[in-house]
Amino acid sequence: MKLSIRPYARLLTMLGEQLIKNEKIALVELIKNSYDADAGSVEVCFENFKENMSADENSSIVIKDDGYGMTPRDIKDSWMNPATPRKYIEKKKGKRRTPKGRTVQGEKGIGRFAMLKLGKTITITTRTRNSEFESVLEYDFAKFDDDFISEYGEEKELFLDQIEIDYSESTPPCTVKTSQGTVIEIRNLTKEAWSESIIGELSKDIISLTDPISRITERETSDDFRIFVSCDGEPKPVEDDNTENLRRLIEDKSVLKIQGQFDSEKESFIYKMEGDDNSEKAINLIDSKIRGLWIWKQRFGSKKGEQNRKYECGDFKFHFYIFDFSRGISGKHELSQKEKDMLKEYRIYLYRDGVRVYPYGSPDDDWLEIDVARGTGRAGHFFSNDQIVGWVDISQEKNPYLRDKTNREGLIEKGNAVRDFMSLIPVFLSYVKQYPYSRYQKKKEDRNLAEILRNKVVPNHLATLKTKLTDKGYKPEAQEIAKIEKEYKREKDYLVQRAEITEDLAGVGLSVEMTSHDIMLMMGRANDIARELAKASMGSGDNKIRRKVDMLIGVLTQITESMRDVQSLFKSAKRRKKNLRVEPVLDKIYELYKSLLEKRDIKYDKSVSSGSPLVANTTDGVVMQVLINLFDNASYWLDTVDNKAKEIYVTVDGNRGELIFSDNGPGIEKEDSPYIFDPFYSGKGQEGRGLGLYIARQLLERHDYSISLAREDQAKLPGTNFVVSFVKEDS
Repeated sequence: MKLSIRPYARLLTMLGEQLIKNEKIALVELIKNSYDADAGSVEVCFENFKENMSADENSSIVIKDDGYGMTPRDIKDSWMNPATPRKYIEKKKGKRRTPKGRTVQGEKGIGRFAMLKLGKTITITTRTRNSEFESVLEYDFAKFDDDFISEYGEEKELFLDQIEIDYSESTPPCTVKTSQGTVIEIRNLTKEAWSESIIGELSKDIISLTDPISRITERETSDDFRIFVSCDGEPKPVEDDNTENLRRLIEDKSVLKIQGQFDSEKESFIYKMEGDDNSEKAINLIDSKIRGLWIWKQRFGSKKGEQNRKYECGDFKFHFYIFDFSRGISGKHELSQKEKDMLKEYRIYLYRDGVRVYPYGSPDDDWLEIDVARGTGRAGHFFSNDQIVGWVDISQEKNPYLRDKTNREGLIEKGNAVRDFMSLIPVFLSYVKQYPYSRYQKKKEDRNLAEILRNKVVPNHLATLKTKLTDKGYKPEAQEIAKIEKEYKREKDYLVQRAEITEDLAGVGLSVEMTSHDIMLMMGRANDIARELAKASMGSGDNKIRRKVDMLIGVLTQITESMRDVQSLFKSAKRRKKNLRVEPVLDKIYELYKSLLEKRDIKYDKSVSSGSPLVANTTDGVVMQVLINLFDNASYWLDTVDNKAKEIYVTVDGNRGELIFSDNGPGIEKEDSPYIFDPFYSGKGQEGRGLGLYIARQLLERHDYSISLAREDQAKLPGTNFVVSFVKEDS
């Protein structure tokens, strides 16, 4: 007699509620399904939640994508048959890629049960490309208890094959708004205590799903896969507030930048280090520098035969950024406590074919056991997790034995593959710590010593001279030396401050320039898509849609033009001097600020003198930056004024070669006026850095022009009045 396996329905609880660690991972699993379906975008919508983002009986979570959807046959033969071997068989045959070229992530066919971690009533609506109907699946598990051992309160022996799912077809399609895609609506939520912080954490997890730090570095990503989160229709930012700060730290303050790979055939790490000689280097596992490492001996050298066997993990690539967390460090690699705290939020991520393997990379996950090794008294052999940011790339093709656990909590530890993989990475990092990093530290010590000696040469000489003069009775001369000491210190402090300002501005300028470049590329693409929509809508006969598309094109064009204006502020633009009419530049900046001024009820007007136009021999960028600062300051201070008609008035006088920028705001206090052009002097408190007017004056002075507070006879309004003179000082 032969018996069949017939699982009870409570297996669903084990595959969903108990197997998936938390709701964030459940949502990520459903997003990965959209990725495998070649979706270009997926949206996670939290609907009908309370103000504090807690859920009630009306709350739901909706996941929408524009992937290729499912046919009725797909639903019957694949979706309704969990753990289908189809994907796994295709992978073994080498058919791993989707039509878009993505490597299929799922293979077990049970990630769909992540839905049960989120709620008990589920509606799945799916449509294939241009289908005249959409398929609808209704899961009604609310009638069962949490363990599927009772229905409507009556205890039953429920088997899995007794759980029925309602299937229907809807014509015409109305739920899937795109030409193809899938919508999953989850109700009767199992978790009530959702919150803003959990949504924020979800957003961070979503960022790192396919794109951890590629926006920060030049990491290649698989393709364009966009993820959106909204709460009751309000978009939530799916981005990391620290992105630009991390980019700056990686570019400016990382001690070592390393990229490379492990070649399993050659048994070697092949790598490059930026800032070294940038040549490709290799270190073989039989090299004495590797074999002499404590961690090598612990992981590979303790057992007989371990050192000579083949490594089962396969080839992998890596990218690491190392920071110096040591105390007392000074110079360009110095980190503030705030910067150190920010870096601690990032770790070494693991990606398979461009998609993250969880939980590796989470701040609280020591997947390489670095902290464990440091805790055994071997801290000097390893970097701390805090001071490394980076990622490791594996693939299904190169690393077939590195497979995910069913619960998505790491890799299946079978054979030696995972052990080899998780040992080789710390071995390489320990090698970097012992050799390249030690050389950096030695150079740093020598450099610091030289700087200390150099910085003390002048004060020491002055102190010695002052002592000798005093001893010989030359008191007046000694007092003069004391004055020189004091003035020297003041001059040094001032020059250091100027250097710091210059570095800050250079960093800001580079960040803005890089960001604007990316935005311009995206805007170009958005314009192309909008025009395709316009073309498609012409044949639809729907004038309302056509009008909306035309409005969208207009908005995108306006944004693009504004970004072109902003780009002229950059270094490359600032170098091109020409005879420039100031009034058209003024009009451009006003257009940038027009909506803000209208929002704050600020009236704007200008007057232009008859005769010669106002012309300056400079660049667009210089004039724009000066005017932006003036508009920004005026709008800020006018917004602090109540019960008053607010006004900005600009006088353009070509005959006198000057522009007078006036507002009727609170004005500048007399005791403040001597300092307003000094760096870091600001009345805006935490909202201001005190650099705007300083920068404006510096830019103008480089072209022999000037900016100053207007005299009483020059003032046009009873507030703040600035005179920008485009007359060369020597004339």
